[in-house]
Amino acid sequence: MMPLLVSIILGFLCFVLVANLYKVRMPRAPEIEKRLEIIKKSGEGPDNAIISDFITIGNEFKFGFLGKYLKDFKPAEFLKDQLYYAGLDIQVDVFLLVSAICALPFFLIAVFTTPYCILLGLFASSVPFIIVKFLIMKRTNLFTQQFPEALDLLSSSLRAGHSLYSAFDVIVKEMPSPINQVFKNTVDEIAFGIDTKDAIMSLTKTMPFSMDLKFFTTAVLLQREVGGNLARILDGLSITIRERFKMLGQLKAQTAQSKFSGIILTLVPPLIAVVLFFLSPGYMDPLLHTQQGNIALSVAIGMMIIGIYCIIKILSIEI
Repeated sequence: MMPLLVSIILGFLCFVLVANLYKVRMPRAPEIEKRLEIIKKSGEGPDNAIISDFITIGNEFKFGFLGKYLKDFKPAEFLKDQLYYAGLDIQVDVFLLVSAICALPFFLIAVFTTPYCILLGLFASSVPFIIVKFLIMKRTNLFTQQFPEALDLLSSSLRAGHSLYSAFDVIVKEMPSPINQVFKNTVDEIAFGIDTKDAIMSLTKTMPFSMDLKFFTTAVLLQREVGGNLARILDGLSITIRERFKMLGQLKAQTAQSKFSGIILTLVPPLIAVVLFFLSPGYMDPLLHTQQGNIALSVAIGMMIIGIYCIIKILSIEI
């Protein structure tokens, strides 16, 4: 009865998915970029009528039937921001479907075999989000490595007589991704008529996890208010960031052994439990099917979580 019910549910979901494929609104990114570039070069202010004619709500979600429910869902907004910070060009509903597909095989195994595979299904559904967080961290670290060179280029452009807007445009044209993408948003905002102060403040929204970028925006805004030699300020900031990054590398090298030990201590107990479960299931029965065993297992898992948290807090040294 249960396999039949699962088959009916999966068949209905596939039917709904195929039926709504005709409602897909593909984003017209090349066309939008072309028209916005024309507006920027013309020097005119932002024409909301022209822009709204090309940018539609359908670009935010790929599937209409999911977008209707996710449009006002706050976790969907958070997930959309995370995908943007990771530099992924993927819609929220597509990401959620990928997460569901990752968990589906384990849920099917749980229906036909053991219910403990549901835990594996929950973990599998969280794997895409873990990858997104990893990409955010990787993109932020890459931005931090490129930022001192961008500051040097910005300082040289200012000394050569460029305005701040032109210096930002030089970074967009000369620097690689992701730093050129961050400054491109600011350049476009200034070109479309947004106040320079607001455009510079929006830099931190594009790369919110970079402390160096927050220092940069603060320095630029203070210089615009009280005056001073901005090129000299940027040179000092570039030196400070390089020294901090150098010290961070030394710290990682010195704590690498402790991190490796923490990883080993975390992975060994679950791996041994999985091996014993498959090699000798009867050996694990007292732990899984008795009240005392369940209490002992819960206490062990709780102590492992506390230990992992303590190791992370000890090795997480901010510079």
